[in-house]
Amino acid sequence: MRMVSALAPAALRAALSVGAAAAACATMWWIAVWVGAGSSTAVLATVIALTLSRRTFGSRGEFARSSAVLPAVGLVAAGVGWLLVAVPVAGAVAFVLGMSIPIWMRRFGERASRLGTLITLPFVAMLVAPGAAPKTGYPWLDLALLVAASVVAIAWVALSRELGMVPGVVSAASASAPPARAEGLQKAERARPADGSVRTPLRASTRMALQMAAALTAAFVVGWLAFPEHAMWTVLTAFIVCSGNRGRGDVVYKSGLRVAGALAGTVVAVALSFVVEPTGFGAVVVIFAALFVGSWLRDVSYAFWALTITLVLTLLQGVLGTTPAAPASLGWMLAERMLAIVVGALIGIAASWFILPVRSSDVVRRRLADALLALTGVLAPSSDDPDAPSRAERIAAFRAAIDRLEQLAPTQSAHRMLRRGVGRATAHPSGPAHPIDCIRVAASLPAALDSPAPRSRADVGAALRDARRSLAAPADFDRIHTALVALRAQLDPPSPLPGGNGAGSL
Repeated sequence: MRMVSALAPAALRAALSVGAAAAACATMWWIAVWVGAGSSTAVLATVIALTLSRRTFGSRGEFARSSAVLPAVGLVAAGVGWLLVAVPVAGAVAFVLGMSIPIWMRRFGERASRLGTLITLPFVAMLVAPGAAPKTGYPWLDLALLVAASVVAIAWVALSRELGMVPGVVSAASASAPPARAEGLQKAERARPADGSVRTPLRASTRMALQMAAALTAAFVVGWLAFPEHAMWTVLTAFIVCSGNRGRGDVVYKSGLRVAGALAGTVVAVALSFVVEPTGFGAVVVIFAALFVGSWLRDVSYAFWALTITLVLTLLQGVLGTTPAAPASLGWMLAERMLAIVVGALIGIAASWFILPVRSSDVVRRRLADALLALTGVLAPSSDDPDAPSRAERIAAFRAAIDRLEQLAPTQSAHRMLRRGVGRATAHPSGPAHPIDCIRVAASLPAALDSPAPRSRADVGAALRDARRSLAAPADFDRIHTALVALRAQLDPPSPLPGGNGAGSL
């Protein structure tokens, strides 16, 4: 029921996101035709707009500050794309650094993390059409078109954000984004592990940056040697598998969805090759229609997005004139591309599992700790400090932390199904608690905030402290589950006495 209720706002967010991307594409296409340049800047604007529109920003000012650096980063990424064609080894080194350093930057806080995410946008676009810079014959005009692609994408995304703030419409930019002032609730405890364990020599962000660097390096080498015509697909898959690493289990789960989606996308692309002219306007319509469906259903399953990306990039290469027109040749090419995707997924899995791995259970505990810390802020007395976050802001930060925790649910559900069998995967009493049990209890905590009145503040505080202490190493999810259930019970209002008027309740 919850999934069904979430599809309507997801459709609105997808429409705003894809609408911004289509408008950016059309604008840059018209500009490129007007100045006599190629269509590569339209592709760049489309990718930047589509990806930027999915990022969360706490305010207009934060969006403006973050977007200000995008044109400069776009120029650097374009240079890396040119190197990938002219001097492949140098381009690969620059690309690996450009994708790994932003992950390492997460250690410096939320703002550095968002800036790092923004930096990767043009680099991802370079994977679609590396080195396809505009060639007008005037270097200054080529650079101006590259900057214009970023500016146009930013302008259309800004407009879509404003439309998303209209009552009744929730944009991807505003949904689940914790207010900037509420971020201060977590700064004090980010200096030490929330679970009370001893700090490891390397932070998770550093380990994931090294994993990304290793995976991309191996993907470039293997791609060039085994799939010279499709090396970028190996690199792109390795990047997708390792990006947003939420633990080893998440990497395997995401790899399976990526391969399944790519296989389905390949089948659809071959089928469409018989009915859609790969270089015609029909292909463009299918591209944006597929982007809408993929963006809409992405949160249902990543496989839908993987299918969409495979289909869209295949059609896009047809629009750019790099895909064979004959269906038989197309089928052979897509089969080789599918193999490149599988190899890329295996490379990503190997890097995440064998190079300073991040345990999925540790990620669950970390996000549970973040959620309970945010709940502590919600239950704390209001402050007279005008700069302190309001209760509404603290509740928004708590709900955002719960949303981040629930991102781990699909992987953990799949893990329990594999470990205990599908038939026994739904009943906790039949065995020890699993991380998914803890996630589901924690996900019910925000609903308790809407209750008329909780039990005594002292009892709630004690239950919350017990829940936070339960996260200490070594991990014991039976203990964590019991503590979270007790906390949930304390947050619920007490039942009135039978036949009475509730006297004695708080």
